[in-house]
Amino acid sequence: MFINLRPSAIFAFIVKQNQWRMNTLLRYTFLPLFVSFVIFIGTCLVHPSHVPDMPPGLPWDKFAHFGMFFLLSTVTLIDYYRLHKGSPHMFRWVFWGFVVPVVYGGAIELLQMYAFAPRSAEWGDWFADILGSLTATLVIIIFLKKREYAKKRYLCKE
Repeated sequence: MFINLRPSAIFAFIVKQNQWRMNTLLRYTFLPLFVSFVIFIGTCLVHPSHVPDMPPGLPWDKFAHFGMFFLLSTVTLIDYYRLHKGSPHMFRWVFWGFVVPVVYGGAIELLQMYAFAPRSAEWGDWFADILGSLTATLVIIIFLKKREYAKKRYLCKE
């Protein structure tokens, strides 16, 4: 068996491997980055006067923060899970799916306080961000554990 060790062949192999890694990484990070970008636009760049008024009685802005960060954590956790072919390292998985969105939510609140004058920072918004990310993390972990259990149970019957 002949192995081609010419520099051009080695270079082509390295480029092909790196291109595959970059395509894979881009495929699994595009959606979380897109959601993060939309959250940034909605929470920092949109003027409060352009936000529609909601019926009084419920803290709609807190529900919006909860929903945005629930979505961000969900897509991050699922894409990280798929990137690692169904067996991610638990600490890193929770770090990228929970800790990073929570820190991002805190950073947005600080940006609203110091950089974007018409916006206002609130502890309640950050708490809603944390609650949304925590809920998504727990739901995804429970869902995937149940799915693994069902797969094992199905394979044991055969």
